[in-house]
Amino acid sequence: MPNSDTEYATAVAAYLKERADADAEIRAAVAAYRSEADRLAAAVEAARTARDDADSASANAAALVAETDKNVTVLWRSLGDFVGHRRTGPTPAAGEPDPEPDPERVRARLERSERLLSLARQGELPIEAPRHTEVTAAAIGLGLGALAVWAALGMLESGNVPFAEALAALTLFAGIGTGPIVLGAWLSWQYRVRARPGQTLVCVGAAIVAVCALAALFMRGL
Repeated sequence: MPNSDTEYATAVAAYLKERADADAEIRAAVAAYRSEADRLAAAVEAARTARDDADSASANAAALVAETDKNVTVLWRSLGDFVGHRRTGPTPAAGEPDPEPDPERVRARLERSERLLSLARQGELPIEAPRHTEVTAAAIGLGLGALAVWAALGMLESGNVPFAEALAALTLFAGIGTGPIVLGAWLSWQYRVRARPGQTLVCVGAAIVAVCALAALFMRGL
């Protein structure tokens, strides 16, 4: 009888131990399942967020490309209107894509290009013409001064022009005053800049020298 009681107690203790072990395994399995489920849910959420960000970035990039292409086309056409379409040619193709485009930086560059083009149209580019333009300014002044003396001399010698002396004097002054206008037009066409004060003075001075010298040489007997 005592042996039966001992065996019974041993069996009960073994059962309880197995049950406790089974409960522990079940709890561990449930905890592992919940942990894995939470991890998978976080991974799915992160994947969805990454997908949404990628879609948003793709849409923004496409919009930026369209906006940039449109603005570049307009700027290139305006540049062709300004300097001549033969010089600019067709709109250049896009270069290598920027792996990390900055919309604000792209727009700032386009705005700066637009401002520079606007300044160029007004002849106010912040650049200086080459140094030899002073020589060209002097040549323009001398040429227009000589042309004015030649025209005035022709009026005085013809004898058929009313108020010949007044018109001759007016022609001489016009030859001097026309120099800066021609110089400004040439600089604007050639270099897209306005005439600087020094260049204007050189042009006017050369015209005055030409008019005075040639007038004294050819008109003193008239």
